[in-house]
Amino acid sequence: MQDLLGQAIYDYAIEEEKDSLLIHNTYGEPEEMPVEAYFREAEDFFDVEQKAIELCKGWVLDVGAGAGAHVLELQNQSFEVDALELSELASKVMYMRGVKSIITGSVFDMPETEPYDTLLLMMNTIGLVGTLDKLHSLFEKLKTLLKPNGQILFDSSDVAYLYEGAFPTDRYHGEIDYQYEYGGIKGEWFKWLYVDFDNAQQIAQQVGLHLELIYLNEETGQYLAKGTHK
Repeated sequence: MQDLLGQAIYDYAIEEEKDSLLIHNTYGEPEEMPVEAYFREAEDFFDVEQKAIELCKGWVLDVGAGAGAHVLELQNQSFEVDALELSELASKVMYMRGVKSIITGSVFDMPETEPYDTLLLMMNTIGLVGTLDKLHSLFEKLKTLLKPNGQILFDSSDVAYLYEGAFPTDRYHGEIDYQYEYGGIKGEWFKWLYVDFDNAQQIAQQVGLHLELIYLNEETGQYLAKGTHK
């Protein structure tokens, strides 16, 4: 499977001129995805990201670290932080940008020997599971990576507004199909999950996690949640 997002991030980092990164969906027209969002400085973080950074404590694992924007800010604040990223190209970019500790791979392959104080999943990384029924397994895995007094910080959104009340009947409304297009190449379609807080809370409870709503943007439906051991 071609890593079009990783390629776009890499090309942006080395200042190579390329086409726009487009993301196709099943509900509307393709949209241009701003690659520069992965290279923002702390002053450009959204409120939900700034609040998450403020809440970080101890040893941090940034899951789905992208180009390392959040990791670099945490390093600047003298946190011990590991960057976990599936994309080898994005991992190269983080190395180029000065990220000190990079783990290239899937969160599901992470060993459970040294748990973290904070697990950070920003820019809706929680959606990597694709479907609502798989969120249970992700929460279970994250729980094994967490110290007894640790915390999971993640953001997501309720995307009910996309459907104007006419919700799909064959799936949860936050399960979205996407396809990247970059440099004239289209990738494979993949699923990404946007989960409303109530559903996330119910699933977290099933695996022994207490989920707390920390922040909610009433206009966009985006929220920040904190998960802890029950």
